[in-house]
Amino acid sequence: MENMLAQPAQDLETPRSSTEIVSKVLSQTSAASTFLKNAGIETPVSKSAASAAREAQLREQVQAEKQRADLLQEELDYLKKKAEETEESMAKTQEEVRKAQQEMEEFKKKQEANDLLLQRILNLNSGNRAT
Repeated sequence: MENMLAQPAQDLETPRSSTEIVSKVLSQTSAASTFLKNAGIETPVSKSAASAAREAQLREQVQAEKQRADLLQEELDYLKKKAEETEESMAKTQEEVRKAQQEMEEFKKKQEANDLLLQRILNLNSGNRAT
């Protein structure tokens, strides 16, 4: 026990307590030792049961968080796809509007040319009447 107490605890942040060392030695000498339990001292074994329960609870929480993250990722992917489709639709609409504006400009130019031609015809006609 003294050797265990003198050795630093490997991979542990805090040094081992004397209760942990006594519990380990007693469990090595007799698996059915109830000395610490009878003395009312919580042993690392009972801490392990509590740790296992806490670990199981944490695993459930992690699993629930993973499922939630998966659902959020699916929703994000869906929304990205919808946004992409909307952008494509808007681009097509803008192209159609641009074409319609271009056609309207061409129509206006043709209309102006027709109006000018009609005005010349009317001017010629009114000039012939005057003579």
